[in-house]
Amino acid sequence: MRRNVLMLVLAWGAVAVVALAPHFGSGPREAGAAPVQGGGSAPRADNARANDEAAIRANVEAFVKAYNAHDPKAIAALFTPEGVLVQKDGDVVEGRTQIEQAFAAVFANAPKCYLEVYLDQIRFLGPDLAVETGHTKEIEAPGESPESDRYTVLHVKRDGKWYMALARDSEGEEPSHHERLQPLAWMVGDWIDDGGSTVVRSTCKWSDCGNYLLQEFQLEIAGEHAMNVSQRIGWDPLAKQIRAWVFDSEGGYGESRWVRSGQGWIIKATGVRADGGTGSATNILVPAGNDGYVFRSTDRIVGGEAMPPMEVKVVRKPPQPKP
Repeated sequence: MRRNVLMLVLAWGAVAVVALAPHFGSGPREAGAAPVQGGGSAPRADNARANDEAAIRANVEAFVKAYNAHDPKAIAALFTPEGVLVQKDGDVVEGRTQIEQAFAAVFANAPKCYLEVYLDQIRFLGPDLAVETGHTKEIEAPGESPESDRYTVLHVKRDGKWYMALARDSEGEEPSHHERLQPLAWMVGDWIDDGGSTVVRSTCKWSDCGNYLLQEFQLEIAGEHAMNVSQRIGWDPLAKQIRAWVFDSEGGYGESRWVRSGQGWIIKATGVRADGGTGSATNILVPAGNDGYVFRSTDRIVGGEAMPPMEVKVVRKPPQPKP
């Protein structure tokens, strides 16, 4: 059992410790751990939200493609007919025709300009309204230094299709690594998943430099200590995404890449056991209020063997009573 637990810990990354522990409890399946039925399908509302976010992200990609192709008409088509563009200098451009003309002027002044967009967050304010924030890097000509700016876009859904209703640029430096991790700041604190014979306790805190989130996991099986796992979560400036590195007390290691999806995260994880065995999984981490989160794991491959999907609920550990 110990080797199997270790294998899955490394395959998923440290966050997945909370998901695997109840799975290995003795006897009947215990409270707090339930397999995902139907291959891990989400409720209809979750699927709709995921589809909406995918559509918005597709529009972002279409914008970047049109910008770098210097196609102002394609850019304007991504806006609502009455769409508004607020430029860095404060000038306001209204309507598709005027927006097309504004971008045509940009391309005329900088015929070799190139844009990179880094989406930080999409927040839904309702079924048909969402706010996107992020930052950009623009190079006006080859060999020149890139210019970094921040942006905000208001998206609206009309007749089943998403459009940009308002886009605003503002000057600013690229966010710090600490700022990149702010969407995960809710993880700071003490957590517990008590599956009966198997208990996982975890803590999360900021590193002294503020550029990493540090997690420590303690796994107990049948009242006995099984292993410790450490995870460091940070911003990968090369891959332009959140990434995590995990190490266990047996000598194994793993890593994962995190992508924001609605209010949760999709985590692609791989790991190596101390004896050289490998594994991988796709994990979904969804906050449930301020004091809990749901962890789902799918596409689990351990030592070349497919494992069933599963779901676990984790709660924040209440503070100790004062003496």
